[in-house]
Amino acid sequence: MTTSTDDLSPEDIEFFDREGYLVFEDFIEPDLNQRLMADVDAMIEDRQNETQRRLIDYPELGLLTSHPPMMGKIESVMNSTFAMHHIHAARHDAGSGGVAWHQDYAQLPHTNRSHAMVHIFYYLNGLNGEIGDLLFVPGSQKSIVSDGALQIMGDGDLPGMVCVDTLPSGSAIMVHSALWHARRAKPGGEDMPRYFIDVSYCQNGVTWPGYGSHKAINARALELGLDREGRYAHVYDSSTFFDAHEYRSDFDTRNQGSLVLQLKDL
Repeated sequence: MTTSTDDLSPEDIEFFDREGYLVFEDFIEPDLNQRLMADVDAMIEDRQNETQRRLIDYPELGLLTSHPPMMGKIESVMNSTFAMHHIHAARHDAGSGGVAWHQDYAQLPHTNRSHAMVHIFYYLNGLNGEIGDLLFVPGSQKSIVSDGALQIMGDGDLPGMVCVDTLPSGSAIMVHSALWHARRAKPGGEDMPRYFIDVSYCQNGVTWPGYGSHKAINARALELGLDREGRYAHVYDSSTFFDAHEYRSDFDTRNQGSLVLQLKDL
């Protein structure tokens, strides 16, 4: 399904709830698209020089986390406010490897899908069948599995799988974070590396596991004005997250038998 860059229709929202994805072709306007690619190039150069900068410190990457045309779409599918979980960026050059089947929903442990989490995949110079294709299984977000449970499948074909290998520059794909997806390595691309950004957001209403650096990142985002004069201050609300590392060791020790029995008296 491909939607326009206009507001989401009830049909769009119903499709996302059922299938777990929406495609927005030509979503990022060309000038901004070029500036975003320049930021990714600067990030790659900084890392090669062992210069550490948070992604939100790159001007266009930072502002992309509160890009108004996308904020409205996320609010539509969630019917709620939300907060940013993370931003990643990469330049996949010729010969880049693939990524096995997985899902990215943040939960410890995986027991339900009561609240929505979405990933926005930005393909700055599109997809052309080289370097890597996006694979996903529509509707699979409804199955509750841990994030690495599917890696044994590699990037092989799955029943009902969709392969996206053609997209125009500046396109975006919104996926429910629990959607099973993979990247299949492809030959070619020597003259056209793939510029990729993903930004993830969590629906308000529960506290989500974070990376532990969310407080510093959100404070910096507000300092930089990424909330666009307060309009999107909720996107950088650190109270939406807890540091999963602080709980994981104790949980692993106590996680025995059926969890429902440990919760029955709460």
